[in-house]
Amino acid sequence: MLNPTGLIRGHYECRSFDQTIPILSDLLALEVVGENNSEKTLKHPNTDWRLVIHANGPDAPIKPMRNHYGVRVTNNAEVDRATEYLERKKGEFGIKIIKPRGNHNAYSVHFYEPGGNYWEIESYEHAVETGMGKTTNPHWAHPLPTEKFSGKGYVPQALTHGTLENEDLEASERFYREVLGLEVVKLWPSSCYIKHPATPWYVVCIQALKQNRQRLSRYQRFTLAVDSVDSVHDAYRSFETNRRGWKIKDLDKVEASGEDASFLFSDLNGNWWEITSEQR
Repeated sequence: MLNPTGLIRGHYECRSFDQTIPILSDLLALEVVGENNSEKTLKHPNTDWRLVIHANGPDAPIKPMRNHYGVRVTNNAEVDRATEYLERKKGEFGIKIIKPRGNHNAYSVHFYEPGGNYWEIESYEHAVETGMGKTTNPHWAHPLPTEKFSGKGYVPQALTHGTLENEDLEASERFYREVLGLEVVKLWPSSCYIKHPATPWYVVCIQALKQNRQRLSRYQRFTLAVDSVDSVHDAYRSFETNRRGWKIKDLDKVEASGEDASFLFSDLNGNWWEITSEQR
């Protein structure tokens, strides 16, 4: 079993940095903290998780709404105010808004950004009192001051989650727990939450029918860190040896980057992951 030190990054495929990054900055409080020619790294000021953005041109596909990322606000009224702000900005940014709704003790609004991706602004105001604290406790030690995100009526307090579709949810839960070494939180029959035990951000895994699924590319993936380059190579050998039994669909060779190493693979559902010795 992998012994990850963290679930440290999500990856995000869009069409243009110039189109997408202003949207993520203005609507979600994300900030660019690193970049090179092919990707930019964004971070929410109140969240350790990184989001690595890849701009792949006008043919980058539209991802399903059930493959989205999400931020958290403190209460339901902020979701309504966020919806009002989205309405004011939809012409400028070309976004499409899916009206607010409640689901599993959450209240949220989704929107589509024209880089090909959906986002969720959610509140779990009443979830903790119903026993959902494992994933819905606040993801921040201290609320982000209003002045950091003024004039909008809401404050995204954390970048909290991504989502994946799974054709065989029960087998996926075993793989995430027994192979990737992640914590699996089971609250509903048709979904689960996977996370590193030491950190609050999580990936929602949703049961989906095979015929209804759209496969994601390697540019839409999640990254797990391990403690050393040797651990990356050990993990790769384990994946190579057990590839058939674990139903690994793709397994890329280990690549070196400076003093670190990493490899990519796609799991039994065709969802992409990265194992790296980097720690953030």
